[in-house]
Amino acid sequence: MKNKLTLVVRFRIPESQKAEFFSKIREVFTHIVEENTFIEASLVQDMRDPESILNYEVWDETPDSFMKGQMTKSYRAAFEKMIVDLKIERTPAWYSTIDDWKRA
Repeated sequence: MKNKLTLVVRFRIPESQKAEFFSKIREVFTHIVEENTFIEASLVQDMRDPESILNYEVWDETPDSFMKGQMTKSYRAAFEKMIVDLKIERTPAWYSTIDDWKRA
């Protein structure tokens, strides 16, 4: 996996918007898990700041191929519209893997 990348997206989501956000992101991931270049993902919440949610995704892609091939998928449209409509703050960051450790 020479193109292995990690996408981490930090969302700031008020409590009143979480139910809709979680519903839409779960719907998107029913499709994402079927993508050939998808490896794994996690959705986590900051235990001290419940409005801070991180979406952690690992892909066999480059940032450019991800933006062209994944972000243009039709199943993402409702999620992207919700982000804009609810004015949810989103901060993405791309990471490349330096090393991996797994439990033996």
